[in-house]
Amino acid sequence: MNWKTDLQLCDLEPHERFELTCLACGHVHYRTVSELRQHSELTFAWLDEIERDECCHARGCHGRVRLALCHNNLNSGFIGGLA
Repeated sequence: MNWKTDLQLCDLEPHERFELTCLACGHVHYRTVSELRQHSELTFAWLDEIERDECCHARGCHGRVRLALCHNNLNSGFIGGLA
């Protein structure tokens, strides 16, 4: 179990976006939740199903992709520690 098997597309806000990175060629493209929701069959799809069904958009590649959720372009490091 991971976060991709726990979340459905309908659980996310329409403005959130996914980063899809090709595992074969490294090409990166972005898709928004509202863009994916336009396809009625994907409304209740789990995120791992979307990752499995998506492919690379680079010319001639069509490789498998890794899905990541973007958080308003904010990146932060781990701020925890051992006590």
